[in-house]
Amino acid sequence: MTSQKLQGNELNRREFISTAAMAAGVLALGFGPGALAVEPPSAPSRAIGGRAGISDAAYRRAWRRAEALVKQMTLDEKIGQLGSQAPGIERLNVPPYNYYTGEALHGLLRSAPVTSFPIPLGLAASWNPDLALRIYTAISDEARAYDNRTKNGLSYYSPVTLNLHRDPRWGRCEEAPGEDPCLAATIAVEAVRGMQGDNENYLKTTACSKHFICNNTDDDRTWVSAPVNERSFWEYYTRAYRATILEGDVFTVMGAYSALNGIPCCASHFLMTELLRNQWGFRGYVTSDCDAIDNIYDPHHYAENLPIASAMAVTAGCDLNCGGTLQANLKAAVDRELISEEEISLSVTRIMMVRHLLGLFDSAADVPYTKIPFEVVDSPAHRALALEAARQTLVLLKNDSQFLPLDKGAINKIAVIGPMANVCLLGGYSGAPIARVSPYQGITKSLGVTVYRPYISADEMVASGGGVQLQSSSEGGMNLAYISDGSWAEFSKVDFSGKTELQARVSSAGDGGQIEVHLDGLDGPVACTLAVPQTGDWQKWINVSAPLTGIEGQHSLFLRFRGGGGYILNVEQLQLNPSVPPAPEQGRPLVVLKQGCSVTGQKDDKMFQEAVDAARDADVVVLVCGVSDEVDREGVDRHTIGLTGAQPDLIQAVYGANPKTVLVVSTNNSVAIEWEQEHIPAILCAVCAGQAQGTAIAEALFGDCNPGGKLPCTWYRSLDQLPPIHDYDITKGRTYLYFDGSPLYPFGHGLSYTTFQMDQFQMDAETLGPDEKTNVSAIVKNTGQRAGAEVVQLYVTPPSSPVKRPNKQLVGFQRVELQPGESKTVVFELPFNEQAFWYWGEESKQFILQPGTAKVQIGNSSANLPLSGQLTLKAASDLLAENRALNSVAVKSKII
Repeated sequence: MTSQKLQGNELNRREFISTAAMAAGVLALGFGPGALAVEPPSAPSRAIGGRAGISDAAYRRAWRRAEALVKQMTLDEKIGQLGSQAPGIERLNVPPYNYYTGEALHGLLRSAPVTSFPIPLGLAASWNPDLALRIYTAISDEARAYDNRTKNGLSYYSPVTLNLHRDPRWGRCEEAPGEDPCLAATIAVEAVRGMQGDNENYLKTTACSKHFICNNTDDDRTWVSAPVNERSFWEYYTRAYRATILEGDVFTVMGAYSALNGIPCCASHFLMTELLRNQWGFRGYVTSDCDAIDNIYDPHHYAENLPIASAMAVTAGCDLNCGGTLQANLKAAVDRELISEEEISLSVTRIMMVRHLLGLFDSAADVPYTKIPFEVVDSPAHRALALEAARQTLVLLKNDSQFLPLDKGAINKIAVIGPMANVCLLGGYSGAPIARVSPYQGITKSLGVTVYRPYISADEMVASGGGVQLQSSSEGGMNLAYISDGSWAEFSKVDFSGKTELQARVSSAGDGGQIEVHLDGLDGPVACTLAVPQTGDWQKWINVSAPLTGIEGQHSLFLRFRGGGGYILNVEQLQLNPSVPPAPEQGRPLVVLKQGCSVTGQKDDKMFQEAVDAARDADVVVLVCGVSDEVDREGVDRHTIGLTGAQPDLIQAVYGANPKTVLVVSTNNSVAIEWEQEHIPAILCAVCAGQAQGTAIAEALFGDCNPGGKLPCTWYRSLDQLPPIHDYDITKGRTYLYFDGSPLYPFGHGLSYTTFQMDQFQMDAETLGPDEKTNVSAIVKNTGQRAGAEVVQLYVTPPSSPVKRPNKQLVGFQRVELQPGESKTVVFELPFNEQAFWYWGEESKQFILQPGTAKVQIGNSSANLPLSGQLTLKAASDLLAENRALNSVAVKSKII
């Protein structure tokens, strides 16, 4: 079946259903096809931390209302609701709705005002679930505030990307909260709770767990099939998704583009009905990725045509299409008896139930979230939270001889060098925050130096028309986008005296266009006209210029854009030349900024040498390098894990010129920096740390804050340490769980400016049996001279088993803030149903516990576990066919 197309022209309805059920059974992962779920499931467990979400009573009430509404719809009206852009039904008072309101991966994906927080891979480095809850509560506040003002929608295709960081070559590693299912699940549950709120009657927004499942390559995501064995599937790939359903009660799951063992995920009855709904009790709706239902037909070639693909998706349990494939093809599928109106009604009921839970059919006075004011957007409190988050996510990778923190008083000249030095790297699916700080800007402000910026940034625009909006630029700032013929933008007055040229940094994926530069008004005199060619991509930037003659004094700039149809160009910066930097400020250190090279481009000898010369003349050098979406992003995997372009050469040349060099790795992914680890005295890591990253980096460099983050993924030395990217068997050396080599930096690694000591390991019991728990504790003490945070990490190694088991596995963690000399006790509650004790039996199709002696360890990284004890596991009375009975997230912990 995995290679055979399903041909609806040759099938009647009974044969179609029989064939689809057989396809579901092809995936031999322990469960067979089940019946159509026509009753709403009861509420899953939502008891962790004592918090609850939507009550079962509210859920059933919303279901009944949705069901009654759907019964009044015609078949065409029902089908119309199954696309991301759903039309209104005026006679039933159903307004139009956009089920793809947007993204909220680490802040709303929209123009300013908005707040941008660390991306999930960066956030996971905080090892702080409470921080995740506060961040996504702030994001959902902003989402509700915008909807309260503009009614733009509340259904987000984020924030939780749960295709974990199992291989650093994947293009979307930045979106996942690390490589470990325990850490990722724990962060993800709090993200869901923050997005959906804690009201028992209404959802604040809908969060989405994606991309279900095993969508861990992007170059080929629309046609590839992930070959996944049973143990990897149940023990590793499903755990974080299970947690967001059982513990987070997420109301949207997104089916992946890819196939699983030959069956496209959005056509898998096993995944969307057997597993999500019948076993885990998922209560929401499943949406396809955009447009994954079309991909069932082409390029997967799993169905003969689009009506068949559409029928397969809905009967399998996919309720909504991101796109219009279902809306365009389901009527034909009904006519050919490939799907019944009853099955379509079920999907529409699920979708409408969620809209009722959002309060979209109720009086605003009854919905508490409608009272959130617009003033919360980009508020001082949210900016402060963004800075706190940036601080907590920084990871100190190396600090030989206490090279850091730097002494401000000993610096007369500091060189800030590198392609990421003046980039506030936000990462994918980023909004366009007004307040964003690059490392260079943070350093200059920390030193009390005024930042000299010779150009006019796009975010200095004061007015616009014709659809012009601000968006994030790949180079770290903002750019004007959505520019079409006749659009315009206004900028404040600038001094033209002595200026002979206007330069603009622009891009165009279309045919380019022209920028007419008017003075003091759209009908004012034309100062010059800039010609913008096609550059090949909307974020591929070049400089264009035009001469200026006879213009003196202060003038406002009005840009009028001319070109063909559609969007024509983007604008990032304007600059009047010649540009003369001001004299150095008396009593302040000199801060020299040199790019040195680009992220991916070839070596520019002039730019390179200027950076090396600046390093040689400086008291200290801060090198800022890394990879960005120029290297890996959605749709693009990377094929090397080292620094790209001329960056390795630049680092070695700068270090050769001045060994007093610190490396800041500002990056969207882990990088292999073995030479740098061997030679550079201090290395600080910031993974897309949000809008305040530059401030936090500067604070860490100068000792105003103490880095306390820990790596949420293994950093490898080279590609040689990785299995093939399409090998999904987690036991073949993937992640710290099964990797037997010597990593560059191990999972959980992170240093501090202070020192910590852990001792007095205790376990309440020496044996553990069914339904039992034991407390595991240790004392952590700050033995240094600075306040700091340590993350106490609890791991277990299971008893010897008939199958290969993890070397060790994280089961709990607790971030602890300590003053110098202060001690605290961390207590973990370790239950018998902790998943790390169990493994999936491929013959029994159930989870099995191997009795015997397990090792329990506490430390501050997966490679530094000084405290340990032994725990004898008793035999389980039953095998666990219901994996929902296993613990999904980090075990409970408390600080005494």
